[in-house]
Amino acid sequence: MKFNNYICLKKKSLFYSYFMFLDMEEYLADRIFIKHKVNVKFGKEYAQKGSKYLCIFCRIRKRDDKKFKDALEELKNSMLLYGYRDYEEFCIRMMNLEKK
Repeated sequence: MKFNNYICLKKKSLFYSYFMFLDMEEYLADRIFIKHKVNVKFGKEYAQKGSKYLCIFCRIRKRDDKKFKDALEELKNSMLLYGYRDYEEFCIRMMNLEKK
């Protein structure tokens, strides 16, 4: 799939990378992070009223960047398996907001 479900946030840090990613209310990404052995420190999360998706802010160790991005790639496929067929459309819409 060619859409992004995360944004890398620009913050100066020697040890951490900061991200915002899109997940569902049941936190499907948590299981995938455990599987990929990525330690994620979660921050604030936001949801549009009536939406089943969340924008979640987090930080990870810079050395885990690749594992984190691999986990988020797997999240895209898992969303389809769980029946969230509009996840791709939601991600595209949210990422287009970021570019404006």
